[in-house]
Amino acid sequence: MVNRYRYFMKAAIPCIFALLLFTSPFCAPAAERDSCVICGMYLDIYAKTRWTIILDNGSFQSTCSLACAAKIIQVRTGHIRNIKVADFRSGALIDARSAFFLEGSDIPGVMSYTSRIAFPSKEAARDFRKKHGGRIIPFDEALQNQLKERE
Repeated sequence: MVNRYRYFMKAAIPCIFALLLFTSPFCAPAAERDSCVICGMYLDIYAKTRWTIILDNGSFQSTCSLACAAKIIQVRTGHIRNIKVADFRSGALIDARSAFFLEGSDIPGVMSYTSRIAFPSKEAARDFRKKHGGRIIPFDEALQNQLKERE
């Protein structure tokens, strides 16, 4: 009987210790990750195609792509202060209305059949197009084409 008790204690103590360790305050919770307000995809994965829409009341909504941003823009028209998009090369947020978009390159689209990626200047878009194809369009056309694609 004593041998069984010792055997049980030798097996149980490490299990109890591990259970306490992984359910205790020593076990840090998983870090919160920002995600797209429309589809839930993690924005750190889509850092070069993300969008941020700043509303009149100062709040903002971030999305993974133009496809998701277009849904917000369509619903919130008249309540948008500014629209930012990531520069595809650097990931830095730039003004979407003054950005140049490369549509239909060999870069896969995010939440869309057709890729539409942003660049801060026409020259940057041209340089990227040399290797990846596509056509350069302004913001309004990129948005309209995205909305038509959804229909």
